[in-house]
This record gives sequence, C-alpha cells and structure tokens, in this order.
Amino acid sequence: MSENNIHDCSMLILLLPLLGAVVAIVLRQFRLGDHSHWPVIFGVGGAAFFALNILWMVLGAEVGQRSVQSVIYTWISTGAASSWFNFEFLVDPLSAMMLVTVTFVSTLVVIYARDYMRHDDHPERGYERFFAFLALFVFSMCTLVLAGNFLLLYMGWELVGLCSYLLIGFYYNKPSAAAAAKKAFLVNRIGDFGFGLGILLIYWTFGCLDYASVFHMIEEGVAAGGQALPEGRLAMIALLLLCGAVGKSAQLPLYVWLPDAMEGPTPVSALIHAATMVTAGVYMVARCGAIFTASPAVMTVVAIIGAATALFAATIALVQNDMKRVLAYSTVSQLGYMFLGLGVYAAGSAVFHLFTHAFFKALLFLSAGSVMHAMGGIIDMRKFGGLRKVLPWTYRFCLLGALALAGFPFFSGFFSKDEIIHHAFNQNFWLGMVGSVTAVMTAFYTFRMIFMTFHGPERIPEGVHAHESGKWILFPLGVLSIGAVFAGLVQVPGEKVNHFLEPAIHQFHAAHGLLLGAAGHAVAHGFWAEYGLMIISGGLAILAIGVAYLLHVRWEWLPGLLADVAPKTHRVLYNKYYVDEAYDAAVVKPLRKSGRICFGIDQYFVDGLVFMVTAVPRLLGAMLRSLQGGAMQSYGLTMVTGLAIIVLLVLLA
Repeated sequence: MSENNIHDCSMLILLLPLLGAVVAIVLRQFRLGDHSHWPVIFGVGGAAFFALNILWMVLGAEVGQRSVQSVIYTWISTGAASSWFNFEFLVDPLSAMMLVTVTFVSTLVVIYARDYMRHDDHPERGYERFFAFLALFVFSMCTLVLAGNFLLLYMGWELVGLCSYLLIGFYYNKPSAAAAAKKAFLVNRIGDFGFGLGILLIYWTFGCLDYASVFHMIEEGVAAGGQALPEGRLAMIALLLLCGAVGKSAQLPLYVWLPDAMEGPTPVSALIHAATMVTAGVYMVARCGAIFTASPAVMTVVAIIGAATALFAATIALVQNDMKRVLAYSTVSQLGYMFLGLGVYAAGSAVFHLFTHAFFKALLFLSAGSVMHAMGGIIDMRKFGGLRKVLPWTYRFCLLGALALAGFPFFSGFFSKDEIIHHAFNQNFWLGMVGSVTAVMTAFYTFRMIFMTFHGPERIPEGVHAHESGKWILFPLGVLSIGAVFAGLVQVPGEKVNHFLEPAIHQFHAAHGLLLGAAGHAVAHGFWAEYGLMIISGGLAILAIGVAYLLHVRWEWLPGLLADVAPKTHRVLYNKYYVDEAYDAAVVKPLRKSGRICFGIDQYFVDGLVFMVTAVPRLLGAMLRSLQGGAMQSYGLTMVTGLAIIVLLVLLA
C-alpha cells in the first residue's frame, strides 16, 4: 500500500466536500443558488470515489501492511524532538470500511435532496445553505473517521454535533424544529463532557494522544515515563469515553434527542440515522478496543446498555403512528444491537451490522420522505393507506428495505443481526434472549408500518394530489435497495468482514479468547450450533410479519381492541414511557427555576448592592449639580452671599 497514494486520497476525501460547501455558498452571490446541489454532489461523490480507492488499496495489501499512519503536518509543537499534536490520519480496514459507508450513502442522500428540497421545481428558501450544511456534515464525519489521534477525533466529533444542530434546525422559523435542534445539541453536550474528560485522562496517563502510541503503551501495561498503569485507570477512561458514545449513538439514557431529530428535512434524517452521526459512537468504541477490552466489567456495561436500548426502543416503535418516528425508534434499537455486539466482543459483527444498516435504514427513511412528498407533508399513517398503486416504485423499494430491517432470510439485515444474536447467546443466555425478542418486535413493527401505509383500501388526505416521485428521488432508492438486498453477502461464505477488520479489532478477539479460557468455556460447533439459531430467527421474523399482516390487513379492528383491553400499557408505550416528561420535571424545570433564582439574585441583590455603593456619590453629585443652573442672576446672588459670609467672618474675628 503506497503511503503517498493513501495520503493524497485522504486529503481529497476531506477537501472535496469542504470545497463543495464553499462553492455552494459562493453560487448564491452570483444568483446561481438554484444549482447549489451540483458542487455538493460532485464534492461528496468525489469523496466516495477516493474512499473506494482507499478500500481497494487496503484490500490489495498484505494482511500485516493494511494500516498506514500519515502525518499531514505538525500542528502544536513543544519544541522538543516530538510534537505534542500532529494533524495525522490513520487508514486501516476499519476506517476504510467506514469511509466507504459514509461517503457512498451520503452521495445518494445529496442526490435525493435535489428534488426533495424543491416544490414545483422551485428550490426552498435556504436551498444553498442546506446543501452547504450537508457537505460540511460529510467533511466532519470523514475527519472523525480518518483521525489518527484522539484530539483530531474530538474535533470531528464536535463538528458533527454542530452540523447536526444546523441541519435539524434548518427550518428555524418552526418552533418544534428549533427546539429539536437545541435538544440534540444540549443532550450531546452531556455525553461529550464525559468524552472530553476521557481524552484529558488519556493524555494525563500516557502523555500522548495518537492512537498508535496509546494502544502500544496499553499493551505493554505502562503509563507515561514507563510507570505501571494505575489500577482501574483504563476502566475509568473507558467509562468516560462511553459517555460520549452513549450520547452520540443515542443509547439509554441519552437517546431522547434522536426521535425529535425528525423535525429536520427527511434527507437529514436519513443522513444522521443511517451512516453518519449516530454511528460515530460505535466506530469510536471499535477503534478503542484496547481501552475497552482491558476491563471486562466495562464490556458488560456496554452489552447491557446495548441490549436494554434495543428492547426499550423496539417496544416504543410498536405503537407509533408517525412513519418517520417508527424508523427513528428503530434506529435507536438497531444501534442498541451494535452496542450489544461490541459488548460481547463481536466488534466485527457490530461494524458489519453498521454497514448493512446504513443501506436499508437510509432506504427506509428516503422512502418515507417519498411518501411524505406525495402526501403534501403528511406522515401520520392513520391519515393515508393503500398507497402501493399510487406509489408503486416507492412501495417496492420500501418493501425491500423493510425485509432487510426485519431480518427476512437472505436479506442484508438477516446476516448481520443474526451474527450479533449468536455471539450474545455465546456470552450470556439472557442477552441473547433480549436480542431475539427485539428481533421479533422489529419484524412486527416494520411490517405494521408497511401494511398501514401501502395496503388496505386506498385513503388519501383531502386536497392532496398524490403522485409518484421523480427520478432524482427514485434513483437513490433503487441503488440503496440493491445494498439492502445484497450487502449482507459480503460476509459469506465464512466471515470475510471479520477477517478483513481483524488488524483493527484484534483486541476484541484476543480479550474474548482470554475470557473464555479463564472461564473454561468452549464454543460449540456443528450444523445446529452454527445454523440452528439462524433458522429459528429467520422463522420468527416470518412469523412476526404474518402476525402484522393479520392485525393490520385481515383483522384491522383487532389492534384497536387490544389497545382498549390494555389502555394503560398502550398509553405508556405511545407516550414513550413518559421519559421526556420525566426529564422535563426532574432536570429542565429545576434548571429553569434555578436560572430564574440566579437572575433574581443578580437583578435585586447584586444590583441593589451596586446601587447602595453608588448612592452617596450620586447624592453629592445631585446636590452640586443644582449649583450649576446656568442663570447669571443665580451666580451673582451666590457670589454676593459668599462675599457677605466672608466679610461677616472677618468682622467677627
């Protein structure tokens, strides 16, 4: 693998989207804002081309030579032989796979957005601003992935958060969108505070921030200066880093920002939920395997958080009626699967699920946007139905994405999801059961959405002229549907993705082997051990789809009856366990109240003290000011009075 080629491709992956953002804004100055999509399409598409080139070079290299650390320049130097911080890239199988996923899906989203952000072929207000933000978002995510040290990782991490704020709040005149953007930004700040502390603790412990040096010192068991690592230090670092991952990847308890992010335009939802921001936490944990696997307790925490999030979000998605919110909670649930995979030492399976999920979840979100586009902005599934004849291509593409998400046999989601459940059962029976139950729920709520939207009698909202979307929307859907069907095949036969990622995630496999050896476990082999779970999970997915068909096509009256039989359960699920209300009562309102108290203290007590201190000079000033009235007769009278007082004092003396 040529280091110069890797260096050049990496730079172009960053510079092309950034240049596209700049050109998109500049076009506005020449009254060419209607064409702002072109520089962004070419910029992000060019980044995808060079990402594929990097992946090709990594695949063609020898196994031991698939990692290249490329120093671009020294940013902060201490004046010593070594610099304190380099602007450097790390290209290895993990970053190469992530770059292709991010840039390829982003390119299709940008193409889709060209038509979606227009009405009657006229661009929306802020059209060029929207595309510039999309390009900046891709630039930020690629910076995060390419980073060769923790400080550059943190920069990309925060830039992604900033861009998400700008995109979610794109319709800033809409109060709900502005509130959702602020919520996403503030909730992520909670996790990012811990993430920042973790990076500071890494520097304090190891005296450096580049991945290679930190991970090497961890393997050697030494800290800065050759001292032994303090007991529990790596566990503390891992937990602090996990705070950032929990916030960015929407895990319990910081998941609440992600469903509200639906207030942004649909291309933003697809970009955030499929391949970029929410996958940053999964990527970071996989990248920092040396830190996380050093503590089995922390790995258990990761697995439990993932399993709990997957099940929790799936139960909420069962009863939601907003098409995009069903998919939003599905994203939270699928991210929980990825964390579950990481926690049971199956980092390769977690990254593989990240890869397949990017295709089918982007496809589903963009399909929902196509429905929303046709329904005049309406996305509540109770207000329309039977759209498969009105939107035939959207229906076909959405169905393929739903089959992949549901884990239907031989679709992409089937392979990646099943791997995680298999590893979870090997680690802990109950974690495997949670994964299996969640998989059944996923198949049910996914096809509940499909049947409510596209099946049954045709129902179109009054005043809406329903029509199939144009080629700019359907083309990305078609390409993504190919990925939704076939992306899982890159893993078979054998475990090709796991073997490819091995140089980047070998710490997970090594730690898992040591753990099994210490516990005296042995992994079972044979047909049923390897394929039995796959057969059962595929059968359960088909069964769940059948139940969804019966409830929402054949016996449409039954879901309402079930809701009436258990109204409290339905109300709790529909209202998302009242988590937002609980946070509002326990956190938001007390903070606002304390803010008002602080404002009152400042306004009345502090300002009162300042008023009292300045009262005397102001009083003297007011008295003396009366002597300067500007009337000559007053000055004459004053002079005569003064002279009389002086004469009187002289005579009395």
